[in-house]
Amino acid sequence: MKIGVITIEKVNNYGAELQATATIKVLQGMGYETEIIDYCYYKNWNFKDTRISAPFVSMSVKGRLMYWVKYRLVNRIVAKILPLLYPTVKRRIQRFEDFHKINTRMSKRYLSMPELYQTKMDYDVYVVGSDQVWNPSASSSIEPYFLTFAPKEAKKISYASSFGVSNIPASLYEKYKRLLSNIDYLSVREQTGVCLVKTLTGRDATCVLDPTLLLNKKQWGNIMLAYPHMPSRYILVYQLLPSETLPSLAKSIAEEMKCPIYYLAKRAYAVNAPNGMRVIKDAGPAEFLWLIKNASCVVTNSFHGTAFSVNFCTPFYTVLNSKRGSNARITSLLNSVNLMGRIVYEGDKLPFFSFYDANYVQKHIEMLRKDSTSYLEKALKK
Repeated sequence: MKIGVITIEKVNNYGAELQATATIKVLQGMGYETEIIDYCYYKNWNFKDTRISAPFVSMSVKGRLMYWVKYRLVNRIVAKILPLLYPTVKRRIQRFEDFHKINTRMSKRYLSMPELYQTKMDYDVYVVGSDQVWNPSASSSIEPYFLTFAPKEAKKISYASSFGVSNIPASLYEKYKRLLSNIDYLSVREQTGVCLVKTLTGRDATCVLDPTLLLNKKQWGNIMLAYPHMPSRYILVYQLLPSETLPSLAKSIAEEMKCPIYYLAKRAYAVNAPNGMRVIKDAGPAEFLWLIKNASCVVTNSFHGTAFSVNFCTPFYTVLNSKRGSNARITSLLNSVNLMGRIVYEGDKLPFFSFYDANYVQKHIEMLRKDSTSYLEKALKK
């Protein structure tokens, strides 16, 4: 059986690359010939905008201009010019490319929606997920992530797909209902996604683990690469969203544990790290894994920073802003393994460092891993 997986990849993002890799490795481990359908995501400067790739939610003239500047101009400069100016950018890009070559099997490249839809594919099964493939605020059409390009007779499965939001605009209800009806087996990453699918379609979706959690610590250990010149003990900060509490918490823990802080940057240029933190700009996905596994403590507001800390039994704290509506995937995961106590909300009193019962968490993750793998196996064999 041949499986094609469409997801978000090649966007210079640790979580996106690692969830894509995990999905195909799990399916390959089940004995299936699997590859990523290499559909260029709109944030990649190579993506070709067309009339049919217009976003679900219309953008203003200013919005369209900002879209073009950010994704077609700035991202092209980052990819083409900055590697010539900054060694860290060049190393980071090379590490991402090396990771793809070693760990991810890819189809031919599709740079536009028309190219994807006009190609006759020969997969027996089409899988979408995970990541925020169904987010209505995407700046380009997300219809391909409902597998509408696949032959009607082919089996279509969603694995851990995410809406990225708790609510869908009422004006999009009918569109989502129609598109979701195209998928034979529905699973999502968050409980909010289960509720949305029920509201939109009346169907019961299964809540499963993010694919990065389907591979255990040992399996990821075979993929990770050591980041050079790191001390034996360090605090790792991985911050994706603005926060005043997060750096304060990291500094408090560092003082308590008497070890340095390393700031893992989400990009390799123009990094504004808090004072007193050493910056890592050039880590690839394999080095990202190693840095989390070997940290004395991780302080983050990233979902995948949280997920890998849980998977590797690394002590961690996740800083959330209660005013943001994008916390569901983190709280859903931590609630499932009884680790809600590792959340620090913006403005809360800083906690003293503490360990958690890693054995309990690992046993619970293993149970959830079996349930999620079972969903995939049943969907593929039906």
